[in-house]
Amino acid sequence: MQIESNSITFGRFSGSGPRQATRDVAMGVPVSTATAILTGFNVQFSSNDGDHHLGNLDVRLDAALLDSTNVRVTATFGLRDWSGTWDDRYEGQVFFSVVGD
Repeated sequence: MQIESNSITFGRFSGSGPRQATRDVAMGVPVSTATAILTGFNVQFSSNDGDHHLGNLDVRLDAALLDSTNVRVTATFGLRDWSGTWDDRYEGQVFFSVVGD
């Protein structure tokens, strides 16, 4: 078993829903399976254009083997307030570990 930790940073954004970003992780040893595990996150509204109350936070991870020593982690990340629309500026970081065997 091999465990590697990393993060994905999401800069300031306003748009139409959760967004995705990827990070390739070198495992250091050959693995045949890999799973990404959420270890933490940091999220904030990045504008001061009104009072924001957390309505929905969407953080998901997926891992795919690129080859025997590299894993691509895809993070889905979204934040909206109680208005129900994805119109607010937000940013943050998703922290994860990849467990390979």
